[in-house]
Amino acid sequence: MALDVADLFKRLGRPAPEPGTPDWERANAALEDAFWVIAGTGHPAWSPERHPPVIRTLALAVADRRFRNPEGYVQEQAGEVSYRMPDGTPIGLALTRGEVTLIERVAGRGGLKSVQGRREAISRGLRTGYPFPDPEDSWGPV
Repeated sequence: MALDVADLFKRLGRPAPEPGTPDWERANAALEDAFWVIAGTGHPAWSPERHPPVIRTLALAVADRRFRNPEGYVQEQAGEVSYRMPDGTPIGLALTRGEVTLIERVAGRGGLKSVQGRREAISRGLRTGYPFPDPEDSWGPV
């Protein structure tokens, strides 16, 4: 299912603007930006027309954040009234750790990961490496 500005405005709880108006253009740009950030994190073969259903949900949520707060304000004040977003609230196109985890899982990239490591040990005065000793390590005492 393709991403649609009307779906974004359903989330916002208001009627969608007419195509070509500034709000429609801004919402469409927010949807495109959100989708491509998610696709870049997940799978390069995803397109706005072909992607797992949960990616549509995430793209709408990220576009909603971007549309509501395009400048990324954390706090606003008008006269005596002030509002501060809770700490840790994602802003703009930033993805939360939970969103990244879900995207990676859907893309088949979650789960176990390999990390290259090296452990050195000294045995009988010679340095040895793991998993395979480097010949230079065993050419003489440390």
